[in-house]
Amino acid sequence: MKHLYLTVLLSLCSCLTSWGQPSNTPCLQTATGAKVIATAGCQLSSACYPFRANENAEQDPKTLTNLPADAEVFHQNLNPVFPGDCVTHASIMSADLVEYFIGNTITKVQTIVPKGSTKVKLWIADADNLGTPLYSKYVTCERDKVVELPCDLKIEKAFNLLVAITMEYNEKSDCWAPIVPCNRYSAWFLEDTSTGIAGFLDYTNMRAQLYGDENLCYGYFFNCITEGEGGFRDYEIKVEGVSHTRAYIGEASDFTIGVTNYGTKKIASAKFLARMGDAEQVIEHEQPIKFLYYANIKSQLSTPTTPVRVPLSVELIEVGGESISDSNCSEDGSITAVDPKLSVQRNTVMEEFTGTWCGWCPRGARAIELLMEKYPDTFIPIAIHGNDEFSVSEFDSHISSYSKGFPSCTVNRLTFGDPYTGSTEHGGGNLGIAKDLLYVSKLPCEASLTLKDAILDTDAREITFTADVCFSIDSKTAPYAYGFVLTEDGLSGMQSNYYCINYQDNPEAVPADLRDFVSKTSKFKMDMNHVARYCNGINGLSGCIDAPIVKGETQTKSFTVDIPSTVTKPENLTLVVLLLDSDSGEILNAASIVPSITDGIAATTADRPQVSASDGLLALSRFNGHVSIYNAAGQKIADTMVNNAAVFNLEKGCYIIRTAN
Repeated sequence: MKHLYLTVLLSLCSCLTSWGQPSNTPCLQTATGAKVIATAGCQLSSACYPFRANENAEQDPKTLTNLPADAEVFHQNLNPVFPGDCVTHASIMSADLVEYFIGNTITKVQTIVPKGSTKVKLWIADADNLGTPLYSKYVTCERDKVVELPCDLKIEKAFNLLVAITMEYNEKSDCWAPIVPCNRYSAWFLEDTSTGIAGFLDYTNMRAQLYGDENLCYGYFFNCITEGEGGFRDYEIKVEGVSHTRAYIGEASDFTIGVTNYGTKKIASAKFLARMGDAEQVIEHEQPIKFLYYANIKSQLSTPTTPVRVPLSVELIEVGGESISDSNCSEDGSITAVDPKLSVQRNTVMEEFTGTWCGWCPRGARAIELLMEKYPDTFIPIAIHGNDEFSVSEFDSHISSYSKGFPSCTVNRLTFGDPYTGSTEHGGGNLGIAKDLLYVSKLPCEASLTLKDAILDTDAREITFTADVCFSIDSKTAPYAYGFVLTEDGLSGMQSNYYCINYQDNPEAVPADLRDFVSKTSKFKMDMNHVARYCNGINGLSGCIDAPIVKGETQTKSFTVDIPSTVTKPENLTLVVLLLDSDSGEILNAASIVPSITDGIAATTADRPQVSASDGLLALSRFNGHVSIYNAAGQKIADTMVNNAAVFNLEKGCYIIRTAN
């Protein structure tokens, strides 16, 4: 049977996960619609070095690459290939690198071609448009050694440049890939048409497991040798971002500066100027930064003495002992000063990444059950399924951005780890995720969120509700947003289970609250609760919070959420509203509510508005305009403008509603 393998290494800009703002995966993942899959079966062989670089090798400014010149090349062993198989190895040089080479011509591509392939084709394409390659040519070259394949492609603009070799095999052969330790967030794309498996493999975690270094990744061995006036500079350092932090008034506020070295020379030191209002501070970094490596530079400033959110700017002022002046070398963050007496309860949201195919995922569902019992009023679970019958495509990009594999979870997008044992920073041990919840719940929080008047209209398949948000700070801007999620209880699926396979001879090795999984079969019928069925603005909808923000003032707005057709029992839904920090991406606070079901009259016109009544609440939705309400005696009891939806508290009786748009 003929197989097709496509291996793509994605090399992205630096990602500072300490901010709670993961990097975005390039468009190739979006274009292919691929999912994240496990790395089982792929092994790293450190015993075979087809290429051992000179430790003193200098980075060539004319070589477009994402790899250090002084690093060794490792074998990454993959599955064997068979006669008729076609294998593609590819790497993306992201636009932030390509922009240095505009006007240059790629004259050679340096790589290693594994032995066994009979035909080799070099091709280069725009990663955002793979339909028509920019360059394609069959080449003759040696195998299992560093070779330079001839090329002739002029770089006209900055774009995500994909360089690839496609190899054809006539005989069964081992398949491997040459990879180099680097510091660019990376993943391989694999596709096998015989099995239907397609997905990105995250090798950042593998690097951490093998060497205990979470900053290092692997890059596919491709170097594009160019000619022209462009190229990397000897010294080029960029401020990639400044963190958005919270602290109590008057206390020291920790913040982080992200820096990447785009220069071919190692940066020995750097100085920065941080400004917060009238306060200034010079920050020195004395640790060397190598080519395409980044540094998280931590520092402190005293927070304001009043509850307020203020911008924090950081400017690069000195590199290697030499002063610089470049307005492009500055970034903005923020510091939010929270009065400890006014800091509100921060509800914890666990976004669990799970799937019925995942044999270890039952422990995540069990953790949710236990946490719901432990923290019934402050814990909000969202079970986000991937690659199974309960998955929702709107969550795919969210899984790619935040999931660390299956099972995994994030708590308020501030901690990342296992949904049962928790993170390495705060969790650990049996139900260690509870420690992550405790850590997040104690962080400063400047906003309370309350949901009310939530009505479920089963006929119109929608939920109308009102959200109240009140801030304990002042802010000239409103960098906050809402996100809406619907979760459903009472679903049923066949869940894979590895506990019975791995621990049937030693059930005592399993924590007591997970031990019943050992006695279950490798697939068992399981109730699925808190399953994410719908989202709108999972990363925040702008315009929901008005500026300026005034301390103590409540902002009230009404919304309507449509129920997707995949939901068969709307009465089992829970509405979750996330209050997000638009700058950092964290979930600042959240609230959930089970909507009341409409049991009164329901009036629906062919277009709009829609009206429903239940338990003294009258809900009007899908209408923009003027609304007047009269009682049976003809007295006007309400007169207001409505933006999409509104809820009115009325005594029982008969009312006339007049609308005008």
